[in-house]
Amino acid sequence: MSGASIPYHLRPNKAIDRYAFLELLSKIDKYCNIESYKYIGFGGHSLEDFKYIHSRFGINNMLSIESNREVYNRQKFNQPHNCIDCLQQSSGEFLNAFQREEETIIWLDYVKPSELRMQIEEFQATISKLESRDIVKITVNFHASSYVASDKSKRSFELQNERINKLKEILGDLFPAAEVIADMMTEKRFTEALCLVIKYAANLTMRGEDNIFFQPLTTFCYADGQNMLTVTGILLKSDEIEAFFNTTNIDKWELSNTKWEKPKRINIPDLTIKERLHIDSQLPNSQAKTIQDNLGFLFDSKESTSLEMLEAYILFYRQSPYFSRILV
Repeated sequence: MSGASIPYHLRPNKAIDRYAFLELLSKIDKYCNIESYKYIGFGGHSLEDFKYIHSRFGINNMLSIESNREVYNRQKFNQPHNCIDCLQQSSGEFLNAFQREEETIIWLDYVKPSELRMQIEEFQATISKLESRDIVKITVNFHASSYVASDKSKRSFELQNERINKLKEILGDLFPAAEVIADMMTEKRFTEALCLVIKYAANLTMRGEDNIFFQPLTTFCYADGQNMLTVTGILLKSDEIEAFFNTTNIDKWELSNTKWEKPKRINIPDLTIKERLHIDSQLPNSQAKTIQDNLGFLFDSKESTSLEMLEAYILFYRQSPYFSRILV
């Protein structure tokens, strides 16, 4: 369903997002028994996320949704554990029939920007069927030029106005006109706009619910061939909030975003083993500028960009994967 065909070892930023999700679930596990949950997601051909979640938490009730016949066939071949059920069905078909029967974690992992309205509607349909303590993660493509392509003949404000009008056209009544502005219609800030769209959709859906709402927990953006925004939250009753945060301490976690603030950008440099070991030896008690000066070289032709990449690595170094070649 996600359409992800790039090998995971070539997608370090997505891997960081995945490991951060596992760390988040570990924190939630202090308040809820994650092992008792049902996990639903778009597993892709390798079911990678399913393997990690089963290994970490022992969840034995898992369901992967996939509409593509050939990807589904690969899933069946690669199925790593017999507790994973693979269903060949579109996400829309699944959600139309879905009835929540137990505590649920669901990851809606999309990539097509042309289907944004449908994706937001499916997100709304999902949370409308869930209950308190259920966990939802949604990933969408935030490539601004997918809506209106960059054009050097146009001034920046003209391009931004065209993009915001296109976004309004696509989203219709799901467009948060009070919050999304034309200045956000750039490649760098478009993620902020889509985050506000998800916030608006969640609040709109939960408005009619009695004493339950969608509490955001993390928001990240990254690029590994595709520019992706990912938002994770939990449904909670108002009288659960204080105990939830007191128990999990997620609001004090450096990777959390519990107030719909600007998404944290995952954009780490491509490090050699020697570079990574050198940087890690100076963490966590050194600043990015000090480390960069000590290295004697930059990770980008622009010093500011190199520093931003190093700052991202310092923020996510504990979640950064090690990839290596092995003989099997």
